[in-house]
Amino acid sequence: MVSKFIQFLRIAVTTAVLSAVLYTPVIAQDAGPERVITNITGDLYSFRQGRHVGLFLVTDEGIIVLDPTNPEAAGWLKGQLDERFGLPVKYVIYSHSHNDHAGGGDVFADTATFIGHENIAKNLQRPADDAPLLPREKLWDANGDGRIQESEAGGYIGTDIAPDAFARYDADQNGWLSRAEIWTARFGGGTVRAPDIYYSDYATISLGGKTVELNYLGYNHSDDMTVVRFPEERVIHTVDALIPNRMPWRTLDGSYLPEWIEWLYRVAELDFDIVVPGHESPGTKEDVLEQARYLEELQAAVVVAMAEGKSVEEMVDTILMEDYSDMLEYEYSRPLNVVGVYEMLLSTQD
Repeated sequence: MVSKFIQFLRIAVTTAVLSAVLYTPVIAQDAGPERVITNITGDLYSFRQGRHVGLFLVTDEGIIVLDPTNPEAAGWLKGQLDERFGLPVKYVIYSHSHNDHAGGGDVFADTATFIGHENIAKNLQRPADDAPLLPREKLWDANGDGRIQESEAGGYIGTDIAPDAFARYDADQNGWLSRAEIWTARFGGGTVRAPDIYYSDYATISLGGKTVELNYLGYNHSDDMTVVRFPEERVIHTVDALIPNRMPWRTLDGSYLPEWIEWLYRVAELDFDIVVPGHESPGTKEDVLEQARYLEELQAAVVVAMAEGKSVEEMVDTILMEDYSDMLEYEYSRPLNVVGVYEMLLSTQD
């Protein structure tokens, strides 16, 4: 029922126009509009390719890069860093293991040490070809055959906004997705270089008189997410699990509740002024708290609706979250967020 309803939502909702990063960009030679380097403050910069944003910190002894993004973006970034600063990349920090942020780091491997949370190690292990679907993925498997056909995929893999997404996931072109194919396309794959150093709860990197802090605050969009804090700049970098003034993306796939809500409140306890996210525009601590309240209220509303025996269709029609209607992608992601929370709660029931 849930999978069929996603097919309905693909037709019923319209993708909102995404905002651009609001910083005034530094002029980047030979960079088109989809690739921009921006000075945030002092020696801290962001770099953007399309909707994906990473950071780098310049020191006298070298550069620290956060999230190389993908091979294409990383290759472009390396050329820009060589041209602008003439310094080697000494560290590459992963926010998490998903390959649309952690991909492409090999171009820095000759000079850099790679660092990430210890859970990345298991997440980079490819599942066996016959590995069973995860509990939530089993909800998508409408015919119960242990595979995801295109008719069952819907918004889960982005076919609502990229019609060719299923074909890209289906590596062997046999008409269905295995657990290994889902992992390869979204949560690992050959473009992600494994970290050289893993940390557990907290770590610092010192280079050229500057310090960067790595904070593991629990489960959220993933189980291996690092919040990076720049103490001197009073900036934190968060990816996917916290995007100021934007609804969480689609059906919150791969996420954890209520851990995500608890994580957001922990982020708000850090000492910072600016959040620079891995997508869209920067924000403040109040934006962090808004995200926490949104997910907290959404989860509570879905719990009540499930207890009342409402269908997922009825939940989408009645859980409107109107206090958050000014957030980006409200019209598109709000219905899918309801479905996602319902799925997560349903998949964890005994």
